[in-house]
Amino acid sequence: MSDFSFQKAIAMEKRHILEGEKRLARQEALMKELIDRGQDHLTGRAGEVLGFLRDSLELSRERLRYLQTQYGDASESN
Repeated sequence: MSDFSFQKAIAMEKRHILEGEKRLARQEALMKELIDRGQDHLTGRAGEVLGFLRDSLELSRERLRYLQTQYGDASESN
């Protein structure tokens, strides 16, 4: 029997978003440090990584919106 529930899926997606936001903020701070130190030769690749992180975070947000639209918010049943 599966232990899956939509409430758990919604809660997990919310955790992924919070973790993603923290990772993104940290990477943005690291990018700023590179720029401040004049290490512009590294910022191109770092910018690509930031783009991937932003895209991933947006996909998680879209999935959360979908789950909430389809199944309601996990906090509504608590």
